[in-house]
Amino acid sequence: MRLQVVRAIYKSGTLIFTQPELTPRDGTEVILTYLDEGGAADHHPVDPIQALRGRGKGERLVEKLLESRREDRERNEPTSTSLRT
Repeated sequence: MRLQVVRAIYKSGTLIFTQPELTPRDGTEVILTYLDEGGAADHHPVDPIQALRGRGKGERLVEKLLESRREDRERNEPTSTSLRT
C-alpha cells in the first residue's frame, strides 16, 4: 500500500480526475482536501480554548493524572535509590 496524490475537480456532484489512470478503484478509502474559495465573511474565528472548555467534565481527569504520576514515582523510586548507594 502506498500514498497516492491526485488532482480532481468536483463538478455536478462528481469528482473528475485530471489523470484518469490514477482514479481510485471501487472501495478505495480516500481523503479529500479542498480549497474553499467562498468568502471569509461567513467564517467566524473560534477560540480553541473556549471550544474545548468543559469537554472533560465528569471524567475525573485530575484524579487520573495524579494516580498516573504516583505510579510513575513508584516505578522510578527503586531505580533512583539504587543509584545513590
